[in-house]
Amino acid sequence: MPDLPRILHLEDDSADAELIRLRLLRDNFHAQIIRVEDHCGFINALKQQHFDLILADYGLRAFDGSEALKITLQQAPDTPFIFVSGKRGEELAIESLKIYILRKAT
Repeated sequence: MPDLPRILHLEDDSADAELIRLRLLRDNFHAQIIRVEDHCGFINALKQQHFDLILADYGLRAFDGSEALKITLQQAPDTPFIFVSGKRGEELAIESLKIYILRKAT
């Protein structure tokens, strides 16, 4: 059996994390999901292992999703990064693209 994809999930709400996990299972996508809730957990997870995908809530209590994107671009620039948020719209997408483009240009 092949190794399961590794997903780093930055989410501070356990109910939201469970919704994502159930949605992936419902779509028959099996993965090893490592959930972290804060800046320290995110940094430590990136240092400890490779991830195939990062899912991140944008609005965390003590950590900003755009900061997580910046950290990812520095420490794991080839890892796909997806914001998962039910409360954000086009502004988030535009801000994220700006961060991505500026980091790739430097």
